[in-house]
Amino acid sequence: MTPIFKCLICRKDIERSKRTYWSKKGHLLCSTCLDNIDIYSKKNKL
Repeated sequence: MTPIFKCLICRKDIERSKRTYWSKKGHLLCSTCLDNIDIYSKKNKL
């Protein structure tokens, strides 16, 4: 069973491995927030 962490932005519960948690130094984001960041960064490049 994978541990449950909180997304840093929206505070949703997300399942991630402990290896991912340690490699990201605890800065975990849910897929929705990652997508929003990606969309925002693409808009600003234009």
